[in-house]
Amino acid sequence: MEKPELLKIINKLLNTEADLGFLLDLQEDHLETLVACIRDRVNQLNTKEQ
Repeated sequence: MEKPELLKIINKLLNTEADLGFLLDLQEDHLETLVACIRDRVNQLNTKEQ
């Protein structure tokens, strides 16, 4: 997946319109790891709320 797509996913997961463009300086594999970590945490929070 390309960096701009990963950044869109991060914005959506965090539910923010904040400019996270600085994340594009990260390597693509680091962005992928960040997306996976955020997604996992969001899933944990959603599970606890149910």
